[in-house]
This record gives sequence, C-alpha cells and structure tokens, in this order.
Amino acid sequence: TMGGRLPLAVIAGLLIYITGSLSNHIQEDDPTHLAVNNVRNVRSALKEAIVENKKKDGKSSNKGKGNKNGRQRNIKKKNIRRKKKIDKIKNAKKSAKNEKNEKTKIMQRRRKQKKKDKKAYKDQSRQTQTCSGITEVDTTCLENARFVLVFEANQVTNYLKQSKILIRHDKQTSNKQGKKGEFEEAARHMLWAVGGNISNPKCGSNDTSLLTRAKETRDLQSTLSNYEKLLNCSAKIQEACTTPNKSYNVTIAAKIKTCNDTMEEFKDEVASCFDLEDPTTQCACWDKAKVAMNNIKKLKCSTKVNQKEIAINKNSCVKVFIDCKKMEDASVELIYKCMDDHSMRLINQTAESLHSGAMKDTAMLLAEAEEKN
Repeated sequence: TMGGRLPLAVIAGLLIYITGSLSNHIQEDDPTHLAVNNVRNVRSALKEAIVENKKKDGKSSNKGKGNKNGRQRNIKKKNIRRKKKIDKIKNAKKSAKNEKNEKTKIMQRRRKQKKKDKKAYKDQSRQTQTCSGITEVDTTCLENARFVLVFEANQVTNYLKQSKILIRHDKQTSNKQGKKGEFEEAARHMLWAVGGNISNPKCGSNDTSLLTRAKETRDLQSTLSNYEKLLNCSAKIQEACTTPNKSYNVTIAAKIKTCNDTMEEFKDEVASCFDLEDPTTQCACWDKAKVAMNNIKKLKCSTKVNQKEIAINKNSCVKVFIDCKKMEDASVELIYKCMDDHSMRLINQTAESLHSGAMKDTAMLLAEAEEKN
C-alpha cells in the first residue's frame, strides 16, 4: 500500500537504473568487479526495503488492535463504575428505609409502654385509694365506688357543662337585646344629615354640576335606605334575641339551679371519700355517695334539648345584631357625605340643648351642696 510499503514501481525503476549503470560500467571498467558490487548493493537495498515494510505493517496492525482493546476496556470500566454507583444509591435508600422503620418501631413500642404504665398507675392509684391498707373489703363496697365514679365522670360532668353553656347563651341574647336602642341614635343622626325632614330629604350642597348632582342623588338613596334599616333594628333585635318561653323560663331556670347545686355537692362528697384511709369509713362514704347519686337520678336533670334550642336562638340573635352594627358603621360615612348647611340648624340646636341641660344640672348640684352646709 501507499501508506506503509515502498512502492513496487520505485523498486523496479531502481533495478532498471542499476542494470543500466551496470551495463555501462561493464563496457567502461572491469566487468567482473563492477558487476559483483552492483549486485550486492541491489540485494542490500531490497533487504532493507522489505524489512522496513514489515516493521511498518506490524506497527499498523498492533496499533489498530490496541485501540480496539482499549475501547473495550474503557467501556467495561465505565459499566463497572455505573453499577457501583447504582448499588451505592440502592444501599443508601435501603439503609434510610430501614432506619425509618426502626424509628417507627421504637416510637410504637414507647407509646405502648407509656399506655401500659399509665394504666398500671391508674389501677394502682384506684386500688390504694379504694382499698387502703391490708383490710379486705366486700364486693358491694367496690361496686358502689365504681357506680359513683362512672356517674360523676359522665352524667354529672356533661350536665354541668351543658347547663353552663345554656345560661351563658341566654345571658348573651339578653345583653344584645339591651343594646337595641343604640341604633336608634345612629338613625337620628342620619335624619339630621338629610335636613331633619324625611319627606323632603337633602344631601350635599345641591351643586349644579350634573356629575356632582348624580353622585349626591346616589348618596341620598343609600342614606335613606340605611336610615330605614337602622330604624327597624330595634324591632328585629327584640324579636331575634328573645328566648322562647318553652326553651328557657323561670321554672326551667329554677330546676337547673337545683340540679347544679345538688351535683356540686355530690362532687364534693365523692372527693371526700378519697381522703379517707380507714376501709370501713371509706366504704360507708361510697355507700352514702351512691344514695346521693340515686337522688340526682330522680330529679331527671337534662338540658340537652333546651341547650340546643337556645344555641340556635343565640346564633340568630348575634347575626341580626352584627348586621345592624355594620349599618351603623356605614352611617358615619353617609352622614359625612350628605351633611351640609341644611344640617347645621339641627346640630346647633342639639349643642344648645346639651349646654342648657348641663347648666341646669350644675345649678341643682350647687343648690344641694348649699342645703347640706
């Protein structure tokens, strides 16, 4: 080939050149000596060319094999590194999962142990409080204590909670009902802002500009609408905040008070039984508490139905009151928009009446002080 071997045409040309030279030298010089030297030179050149070609062929073939083997080794190493990396990630995930599972198991064991310890402590506390010392008590004593404690934890606790909610809701509705007159004052101020005559209301300065007059007309409509709603607030609050007689009345209130007082006394009596150390005395206390429990059951104390009805009534009352409060807040801006010269007369009259009333009150106080002296 042209890249690795000496071209045959060159070798052939070299032979022709040498042969031609040989023939010339044979004719000019000593034929025998020159022929031998030329043949030796040709053979030596041929050997060197052949050896050189073989060396180059060997290097070329070895180089190709080396590159191929090198690429295979690199691919193999890359695959090995990739596999190690994947295995490392898998092992890390597996380790994290195992660690998380181990923590979960530890927390579960701790919770279970905590529940066991708490239960054991309660059992031990009840046993030491109910059965003091080493004296044995009969089954009746233990049963009385169990009935009394369960009744106190369930019926008594729930009733006292419900009765307090009922009384609080009734008090809230009564308070809201007592504030119904506040909105009439706001309505009166709005009436002053429009000139004091609801049949001929005025708003703003009655400017001749069309845009200004259109705005004042809208403000006047909003003011009149708000004025009517504020006037109706008292009646609406009176209706919404009045507790129905069937839900709460004097008789129901008296019975609730009786039940509450009796149950509070019952709780104090149960608490006193825990302080007794003598088993016989403690059993007598549980027996007495059971009698009190049966007496409470005879009262048939129940507020569940009444409490629900009063809660519904309270929510309705609060909603109406909040709506009126919002209208009262809106009246401040509407009064500012509509108030003008037509409002000053009423405001001045109010200031004069307040001043006159204050002077009269002061005179009365001075007269009383002089009489005492």
